[in-house]
Amino acid sequence: GASEEENVTGAPNLVLARKYIPSSAILVEGKPFTLIYQIHNLGDTPATDLIVKDEIDPKLFSLSRGEPTARINELAPHSQHSHNITIVPIVSGIVQVDRAVVDYSIAGESKRMISSSPGPLDITSAGAYLRATSYYIKEWFLFFLVTLPFVIVPG
Repeated sequence: GASEEENVTGAPNLVLARKYIPSSAILVEGKPFTLIYQIHNLGDTPATDLIVKDEIDPKLFSLSRGEPTARINELAPHSQHSHNITIVPIVSGIVQVDRAVVDYSIAGESKRMISSSPGPLDITSAGAYLRATSYYIKEWFLFFLVTLPFVIVPG
């Protein structure tokens, strides 16, 4: 008999979900960053009734902007949709972020896709970030103290 591949025409009906953090993001305790969800319809048939669901652990992050659940009525063939949220780490150290789930329908058939994961996140403590980015505060303060008498009482 004919194999399944011979019966399929066009691109397969496949929805891919990517969950990631932009490479430019700096992960610091108390500093907001953007989490991006990209949904791609790689097939020749529209995907409908898409629901992107994610769980943001309230022990690790606070939600600053957006919602971790998004609804998309239809995603046309060979197109993509992006959804962003802004979260704030409330702890430092290495934390694991869960994958998002995308439920959708193609040609009336219900399907589920699990997103990629940004992997373990190394979140810098606020104090370590301040030490690493506050260049020469002590040096400038000492310079100010040393030069203050010459500013107050000019030569």
